[in-house]
Amino acid sequence: MAQLLLSTVLCVALAGCSATPPRRYEDVKNEALAALQTVADLIPEPKTVRPRPEQEPYGCNDPLLGMNKDGAFFTGYWEVDVSEQVDIRHFIAGVRDSLGDGWRTEPQLIEVSFPQANLIQEATGVSVTIEESDRDGRKGIDLLAISRCGIEEQPTP
Repeated sequence: MAQLLLSTVLCVALAGCSATPPRRYEDVKNEALAALQTVADLIPEPKTVRPRPEQEPYGCNDPLLGMNKDGAFFTGYWEVDVSEQVDIRHFIAGVRDSLGDGWRTEPQLIEVSFPQANLIQEATGVSVTIEESDRDGRKGIDLLAISRCGIEEQPTP
């Protein structure tokens, strides 16, 4: 999970929070969840998709990310258990082509020893990392999506 988060945050720092007009945080969160669902739908059956608990929004003004923007981005992490028959390496290698137009591959910023793909949904700027995982000896695929920056609405007094 730490490698997945680090590689995706680096990817977001380069591409995820684009120069488009600010959106509401709830909107960018929904874009990221929709992107996760789009990728999860491509994973062969049988599968079990488990969204992990939501994390607090992460500020786009964090100096380590170099974005210097207002607002926050959403991070969604889903675990997908798959059957032993699924060729995860083949799935990950072909996922970009399966998604079709509107998605691009981002360069691998951190070399890893397992299959991984870093993708950007061009229309939304959502970054999705897809990687092989092994949970207690069970085959799986981890999905991590990071939205572009969104402005959090303040409660009305």
